Amino acid sequence: MKAPVQRFLSALCALSFLLAALFPTTALAAGADDLAVSNTLTREDAAQMQEADSAVAALTDSGDFAALSRAERFAAAQAQLRQLAEQGLVSVRSIYIDEANGMVSFSYSCGVQGGILVDDPEEENAAVTLSQMPSVDLQEMSNAPRGNLGSAMIYYAFDNTVNSSRYPYYSYMKGFWTAMGLNTRIDTMVTVADLRRMDRYDLCILSAHGAYYTYARGLFRKLRTEPVILLTEESSMTRDLFYGFDLLTHRVIKINGRYCVTAGFFKNAYRFGQLKDTLVYSETCEFLGVDDSIDLSMANALLAGGASAVVGYVNNVYTVYSRSMLWDTVNYLILGQSIGQAVAHAQATYGTDDLVWYTAQGGKRPHAAAAYTMLLGDSDAALPIIEEPADETPVQQAA
Repeated sequence: MKAPVQRFLSALCALSFLLAALFPTTALAAGADDLAVSNTLTREDAAQMQEADSAVAALTDSGDFAALSRAERFAAAQAQLRQLAEQGLVSVRSIYIDEANGMVSFSYSCGVQGGILVDDPEEENAAVTLSQMPSVDLQEMSNAPRGNLGSAMIYYAFDNTVNSSRYPYYSYMKGFWTAMGLNTRIDTMVTVADLRRMDRYDLCILSAHGAYYTYARGLFRKLRTEPVILLTEESSMTRDLFYGFDLLTHRVIKINGRYCVTAGFFKNAYRFGQLKDTLVYSETCEFLGVDDSIDLSMANALLAGGASAVVGYVNNVYTVYSRSMLWDTVNYLILGQSIGQAVAHAQATYGTDDLVWYTAQGGKRPHAAAAYTMLLGDSDAALPIIEEPADETPVQQAA
């Protein structure tokens, strides 16, 4: 009975090798995220990608592009990519227009995924002018546990902090939380490599723009849409080669010439559970879905990596509401509450979603869909309270 089975397996293997030989890039894209890949990114591949990235960045970073209407930006992006395809730098067959998510995706000639973001992530907040830091009850905060409450990292990738309307608030939060016993740092130049070191902290705050990315995958060009976190790290030939395996396996992609990470990145980076006991709070838009279509891939990847709890938003979230929710949540974690209790307090204070908050501020032009938080994982997880070692210096007795 074994002979027919063995012949079938041999034939199947032969067919697999044939398909891989005929369609190496497609076979790579079709494979499982954790499948070992024999392909490597060459210096020639990286050089060609850099040539394409320079052209894309020149388009998207220009004032002329920002001044165009949405339809004109889509047309300009398509025209740029078709020109790059004529130069052999981009696969013309891979170009995909995703109007719903404001993106034009493509693949470089080597198979790495890229994109042009047509929508400005800041446009969702254009109607909101409020920018005050929420108040804090100092008397109540004086009841916080004394001692070391662990460490926190704010992965700040909204902008480069120069003339930033956001950054001063995060700088203030850093100083306040550190004074309260939660040793807080800010990473203002977030790289892909930095996001591999989240296991060093008790609380990780992902403060970045998010988007949804659609691309054709596999032999039959099946469309796949997934959330991505946009970083400000600009691509370079050296970095492309360093991130080569993540780029080829689509764990990292490049949008507007900058790196972005997918859920697959976190799944692979923390596949051995290194995030054990880490709390993750994401301010990223669309982190857990868009248009009320819930997508838990980001949260599930972090939880699979050992994170005790993950908090994030469904839909695009107003900046001030998001920042206020973060401020309140972390303050009540410092007061000794669990993550579930802290998020509930923030919701009770600022509203269960950002449209409740926006209306309460007198807003008259709400965005299309309310953004709301979701908590996944252990709602009882909390910050550690690390006892300070007692001073064992002997007391001198008076003679």
